[in-house]
Amino acid sequence: MLKPKPDSYYQGIREDVIELVPKDAERVLDIGCAFGITGENLKKRGVKEVIGVELDKDAYREAQKRLDKVFLGDIQTLSLPFKEDHFDCIIYADILEHLVNPWSVLKDHRQFLRKSGSIVASLPNVRHYRVVKKLLKGRWDYDEKGVMDSTHLRFFTLESIKKMFAEAGYGIDKVVYKISASKTKKLLNKILRGRLNEILSEQFLVRAAKL
Repeated sequence: MLKPKPDSYYQGIREDVIELVPKDAERVLDIGCAFGITGENLKKRGVKEVIGVELDKDAYREAQKRLDKVFLGDIQTLSLPFKEDHFDCIIYADILEHLVNPWSVLKDHRQFLRKSGSIVASLPNVRHYRVVKKLLKGRWDYDEKGVMDSTHLRFFTLESIKKMFAEAGYGIDKVVYKISASKTKKLLNKILRGRLNEILSEQFLVRAAKL
């Protein structure tokens, strides 16, 4: 049986995600909004409307205090009542890897995004060198958090992320590498001008435009 996530999992603010949200975005949909703290900070920075979707009931109740509206339920089965072209940005922060069919969700939500709109997503990198090192030893060990979180249903590399978004009708225009490695490895990567970015990144943040 999976252990429930601690409150700290829902309470953080994702400054890295906020940085990728277009400065002129007025309406944002935050899928997996947790306590709504990231959305609340987006509103403080000028976003007029932030709507959230959250699966966890306690997090949902907290998010209701901070966001304009919050829907409770599984995004894979939830019917969202929005008109076409309603949002300037849709956020999937650490969400897509938890879905049975993230490809379908991205395609379904495309209708809600304006022509000039953006998707902002963060996804773990299964090509991270620590994961690969264990694979070479014949190990596939799940953890309570990180790339090998036991609640992850899907695993991605940067190339498979690009392919998924392209098939759903989006083009990635920015990638942020969230590097998790020793100082020595980071220095080596700097000397090699970022050639090790992919294998040193525990997570990727991507921004994608609607095609």
